[in-house]
Amino acid sequence: MLGDNIQIIKTKDNSIGLYDKNLDEIFHSIYGAKTEAFEKFIQPAKIINNKPLKILDICYGIGYNTKCALENFKNISLIDCVEINKNLVFNSYKFKYRNDIDEIIKSNLEKNDLIHFYIDDVRNIIKNLNKKYDIIFHDGFAPHKQSELWSEELIFYISKLLDKNGIYCTYNHSKPVLKALLNAGLIIGKTIKDNKIIGTCASFNKENILNPLNNYEIGQLNTKSAITYKDKNLNLSHQEIIENREKELKNSNLMTLSHYKKIKLNQD
Repeated sequence: MLGDNIQIIKTKDNSIGLYDKNLDEIFHSIYGAKTEAFEKFIQPAKIINNKPLKILDICYGIGYNTKCALENFKNISLIDCVEINKNLVFNSYKFKYRNDIDEIIKSNLEKNDLIHFYIDDVRNIIKNLNKKYDIIFHDGFAPHKQSELWSEELIFYISKLLDKNGIYCTYNHSKPVLKALLNAGLIIGKTIKDNKIIGTCASFNKENILNPLNNYEIGQLNTKSAITYKDKNLNLSHQEIIENREKELKNSNLMTLSHYKKIKLNQD
């Protein structure tokens, strides 16, 4: 149904997750696929609630973020979903969520009234989207597995699609991704649960960011650790991007993160 490399697993909140054997990576938190969708994507996006919502779901997978959005937002006018694996998309309604929502997914695979599915590499899609979205979910595999999904150039294109009062949400809180968001002109915040950072949100409107990065955290983005992933023409392989970044790290005169922390510790 999903391909030989995809294994179905059950996460700790009893929702179904997936494991990619080729990448040796799970699609969702082992602690709960549905829980992760709500806490890292829906909860921070709830600050946007005053108009019909246009949502972009990057790396749809089997649709937890979209399904959770349908459950929690009553004023959605459009969801555009991007996913490279067509088997995941066309079988996503079979992974039971809630009967009415499963039916919405199933029916929109045929008629695209509310949800539009783009089945391709996001890098091929992103340049041709000409809408402004109120909410953008970015849920690709981690950069050490698929750095092409987190390049500075891709994030720049994503930021151009974000409404000036919209919000971008991701689980990713790695420094290269934060730096790319900063370079795109976004104000960056932390998604927090139980006093722990569990994700990132970003917006052009500071009022949408409840837990902004502090000066110390922003300072870390000027160190070697925050050198971004580069994919100028949006066509490099993961390995090429990683190798190019390693070269840039080696030749960089930027301060190391450990040295930055040591300086700040001594200043205190």
